[in-house]
Amino acid sequence: MKTLSASTLKTVVSGSIVAAVLAVTTGCVTTPSGYNVYDDIYGDVHKDDKEHKKHKDKHKKADKNVYSATIERRAANKVSSMGYRVKDVKYKKGDRKIKVEAERGRDDYKIELGYPSYNVIKIKKD
Repeated sequence: MKTLSASTLKTVVSGSIVAAVLAVTTGCVTTPSGYNVYDDIYGDVHKDDKEHKKHKDKHKKADKNVYSATIERRAANKVSSMGYRVKDVKYKKGDRKIKVEAERGRDDYKIELGYPSYNVIKIKKD
């Protein structure tokens, strides 16, 4: 059985470490610094194109809808945890209030929550 000498073992270990460091460094270097998943990769080529502007606007609107949906879902969860059954939630971007229509038992309620704290501002029996 052949044994490795100390110098051969050091060479193999240091070579492995260098290979691992290079693999990690290469991954970091090859990713562009301003990379964004939602950016159009052909944005520089088609900046003045009308289709490009429509595409960009469509994504902005979609992002707003996703954001509003999250706020409305959190408000619905808050009101549900208070024992109400949620019927409708309304939130407009930039508004400091979230309006929730809910019911408890046979009674309908209009509940206003503050944004971004989701604290109850007003509960009105409808």
